[in-house]
Amino acid sequence: MRSPRNGLQARLSRVVLVAAGVSIGVAAHALAADGADQPGLDAPALLHALARIHPDYRLYISGLRPLAPGVSRRLYMALVRPGADDPAGRDSAPYAGPGARNDIVYDGEAILAGHSPAFRYLLLDHEYFHARHLAGGTLLPLASGAGAEIERHYSEAAAWGFNVAEARAGRYPGLRPDEFREALDRQGEHFASLKALMKEKDPGRWSGMADLLRQPELLIKTGGSPLAADRWHPSGWGRSPAIP
Repeated sequence: MRSPRNGLQARLSRVVLVAAGVSIGVAAHALAADGADQPGLDAPALLHALARIHPDYRLYISGLRPLAPGVSRRLYMALVRPGADDPAGRDSAPYAGPGARNDIVYDGEAILAGHSPAFRYLLLDHEYFHARHLAGGTLLPLASGAGAEIERHYSEAAAWGFNVAEARAGRYPGLRPDEFREALDRQGEHFASLKALMKEKDPGRWSGMADLLRQPELLIKTGGSPLAADRWHPSGWGRSPAIP
């Protein structure tokens, strides 16, 4: 169908990508104070941060805004079609296809619940990955026609895997080990769920997907994020046990 916002030929994704919609608990650490290089938690500040790490974001993302009043979802950020309010709504599924652009919505309260400002960069990177993937801007193929659950776990395993690879490369300075572990665990959970759905049912396709998901950092060009200048690798950051 045709997007009313951008006039591009696009098909609807069958899955609402509640991209960073993970179970949220308050971390033990207090939120670090914002520095001059850290994004605030309002739409203009987050857009500024997104432009800093991905100057081309407008090719894939048409807007960014908080969740609408009255919409209560346990998520950090989500990708929705332009103008959609509720990430779980039937008419909120993001567009997919060459040139597709979508919106990011976010829950400020959830993001502030015990997370560092560096975590905001990770979340923005996560949604950027989804938006670029859906628009055909990566080498990672879409899992079209595989079924809603398979598409969701495949997309999320790839995006969280990208975050993990970027964190290991030092692209989120100030990210705490527990926040890295959260991303690693989300990657492992989606990988394991996808494996459970596919390995017995379609072992050939599963093998191909698994190979792609083990190297998501190779499937997107980031344009040389300025955050990459200060590389770090805290000890004790290992692979999720769900990923062989």
